[in-house]
Amino acid sequence: MKAYDMIIHLRQLYQAQARHERFQISKALFSCKLSVGNPIGLHVLKMIRHIQTLEKLGFELRTELATDLILQSLPELYKQFVVNYEMHELDKPLPELLKMLQTAEESLTKGKGNSVLLVQGGKGKKKFKKAKKNGPKGKGNTEPKSNSSKLKPKGGLAKASICHHCGEVGHWKRNCKQYLATNKRGEAFASGTIVVKT
Repeated sequence: MKAYDMIIHLRQLYQAQARHERFQISKALFSCKLSVGNPIGLHVLKMIRHIQTLEKLGFELRTELATDLILQSLPELYKQFVVNYEMHELDKPLPELLKMLQTAEESLTKGKGNSVLLVQGGKGKKKFKKAKKNGPKGKGNTEPKSNSSKLKPKGGLAKASICHHCGEVGHWKRNCKQYLATNKRGEAFASGTIVVKT
């Protein structure tokens, strides 16, 4: 068996395996997506490793295409970085792109502390009333409010209605003097927003 025949024979044996390996690596490369919260360094290194493996198999990607693949795999959080990179027509090698992305990741996460936003909700929607304009801008309401206004039930309330706050008959909770007094002190409200920094 001559050397040429040996090469042909080896090619027949291993060419199908190389094609399958190339297919699997290119599939993994094109489906790479960085999820929010994961480090960008490991993601880009994994993609560079796939690109180098394809080069070893004889299918070299040009640097522009490899850069485009990496930039397309980034989440929306890096949209501004991608726009700046394309706008300034930066043609950097992949390791330098990795450094730039790590710097961008640090600047994106630097200002954001681990904070948790907790919102406590009430039973329903709050209705806001529009303020009436009584005079020129900047002037408050000039009419004094009377404290002697009688609390009256609204909406055809039956006289047998029971207040859920004090238990008395003849008014609802929203018209209850005791409830309104505690409400002014801020004890009755359970809804609000709490920010906890960790």
